[in-house]
Amino acid sequence: MAATQYDGWYVELNVYWHTTDVRVYDPSIEQIYNMNKVFDYFKAQGWTPNAIAGMLGNMMVESTVNPWLFEHHSLDWSDPNAILTDTGGMGLTQWTPCRKYYAWAVSENLDPQSGTSMCDRIKYEQDNNLQWSLDNILHYTWSDYVISTETPEMLARVFLWAYERPGDPDLEQRQSNARWCFENIHGNGLSPALLMMLSKNNSRKVMKRRCLRM
Repeated sequence: MAATQYDGWYVELNVYWHTTDVRVYDPSIEQIYNMNKVFDYFKAQGWTPNAIAGMLGNMMVESTVNPWLFEHHSLDWSDPNAILTDTGGMGLTQWTPCRKYYAWAVSENLDPQSGTSMCDRIKYEQDNNLQWSLDNILHYTWSDYVISTETPEMLARVFLWAYERPGDPDLEQRQSNARWCFENIHGNGLSPALLMMLSKNNSRKVMKRRCLRM
């Protein structure tokens, strides 16, 4: 499937999985591109790499870092009324219900389809102390979280319970993702080392698919 971009973000992603003791991503180039977009945005806002990695570890579970992911896949952008009345989640962090993000973006004259507008929403929540619960393992506030140098695994746990609070926590997955992001996502697009790694990974996937057809 060819990936599609909108406003500089990939919105139809190739997503790969492999299974070990814990489910982990074998991330596609499109996912990593989006992760670097998130990193650059929040680094410019003064967040530590640790805090960004903790959030990204959660985003990977919530949305695969796809701004256009709807929990209810029958939704699309062509029907704003359906989005505003839907009870499911949407976007990078899966705001639930959809109107929590969508109505806000429209009211702020932002493009609700843009990943950058979704980052703007997270910053708005930080600035206005929204969405955040102090009922997290470190009792962090928003202000504590964004400057923290705790491990990415710990900050994935904090973000999970302070911000996301899902029905299925999948904590180990989010922590594994956060560690990967901390070690590999540093902003400014795709590094040569990452491009080489991804090229090798994608070549192996193609070879595997060819072998399965034989």
